[in-house]
Amino acid sequence: MEFIELAKNRYSCRAFADKAVEPEKLALVLEAGRVAPTAVNGQPVIVKVLKSQESLAKLRSISRMAYNAPVVIMVCYDENKVYSPVTYHDDFKSGIMDSSIVTTSMMMQATDLGLATLWARGFNAAEIEKAFNFPANIKLACFLDVGYADPENGGPSPRHPVRKSMEEFAEEL
Repeated sequence: MEFIELAKNRYSCRAFADKAVEPEKLALVLEAGRVAPTAVNGQPVIVKVLKSQESLAKLRSISRMAYNAPVVIMVCYDENKVYSPVTYHDDFKSGIMDSSIVTTSMMMQATDLGLATLWARGFNAAEIEKAFNFPANIKLACFLDVGYADPENGGPSPRHPVRKSMEEFAEEL
């Protein structure tokens, strides 16, 4: 599939089929994240892959954003390894940006493999970090729910095809 088709066809899935993700597909999804670019190639991103019934139940008891996906990837970053330029006078740190790049790479690889995903951030990160005993320097950026879309309820929302015009989106200077 051409990349632009992939980008247009990818949607946020909120209902997953009761079907496991094949290990070889999950390995490719994780590899796409591992090789994704990060600021100054600092690679501060760490992913935690939840597949066991125990870990998924624990997560679902804290957040509804795991839905019924058979795999939830918690995308995190190490605050001690993020890029923070000393030559600028703002508070920029690359953790969320790097995590977003990695998540996007994994999300698009999953879509290319016929898997459905949901990029989720509607939760209290500190509560989840505590429940999963994260060290203080590891911060949760988002979830990537991964699985096969439920054939009846797992399709795109009616809002999916609604997009700004190119004139509204891009401005030439």
